[in-house]
Amino acid sequence: MAQDFDLDLASLWFTKLPPAFPVPSMRLKGPSTSTYAYSWEEDFTSTKKILVCSIRWILDFSTTKVRISWTASSPLRTATTQQKHFPPPPPLSPEALLKCHQLYGSNIATWAESSLDTTVGDGECWTLVHTTLTDLAPSYRQHGQEPPLPSQGRTHGYLILSLCADSPGSLSGMFQLADVRRGDILQMTAAHFKIVTREEEEEALPPTQEGEFCGRWRKGPGVKNVRMAHHTAVVVGVRGDVLSVVEQNGSLPGGVGRGAYCLGEMQAGEMVIFRVVGEGWIKPLDACWE
Repeated sequence: MAQDFDLDLASLWFTKLPPAFPVPSMRLKGPSTSTYAYSWEEDFTSTKKILVCSIRWILDFSTTKVRISWTASSPLRTATTQQKHFPPPPPLSPEALLKCHQLYGSNIATWAESSLDTTVGDGECWTLVHTTLTDLAPSYRQHGQEPPLPSQGRTHGYLILSLCADSPGSLSGMFQLADVRRGDILQMTAAHFKIVTREEEEEALPPTQEGEFCGRWRKGPGVKNVRMAHHTAVVVGVRGDVLSVVEQNGSLPGGVGRGAYCLGEMQAGEMVIFRVVGEGWIKPLDACWE
């Protein structure tokens, strides 16, 4: 059973508009999305206010709802709280994941490939994936099918594979074990690939708007070092330990181009792969107290 969070009532965050939510104890759990709703009741002596907040952690899609009620004239003394915790959505079977691939995978990869040599949105790597999923949604609705779940931060559906370069043992064959397919989404963090080349190359990629390097080539004697703080791409092919991808702000600075990443060349960092699923896999985040 999930433990209640310390709501830091002494700071009176709940009386502000908008409320300073989520509170510090919730932020420690990881990246999240949130929403809230205010209501109030008045009588002859005081005004009773009610705040309902909801937060969803995008790493596992678990959710917590908070209800706080208080009297406007004395919020700290009269505040009462309730919390409800909802577990992550249920795991999907291999059969269900295959159906998701059949429904979404080819369209996702084809949409991304149709954007080659262009700039999508602000030119960031994440924007290509987010725009792909949101632009495809109306077509699914028009045909009476469930639209794909939009990207939730750096989570792009159902996690099917998570790898760290420093994990013990060989990483070879992991793409096949996880059944990685065309249209899946690749997300990398603090990644470093060391690629032996026949000719020396050098190419610098500009930093993102947040000041992070999405990618950087470093010149070496016959060696190319590719480093990425965060990078997102669409898988368009799998061959052995090599992923072929369509990416933005990767091989083509500020634009959409093709790339490839080999497990055997991964020196550091984390690689995770998501299978895009239907939006109904998680409930809409609302501020209703049920």
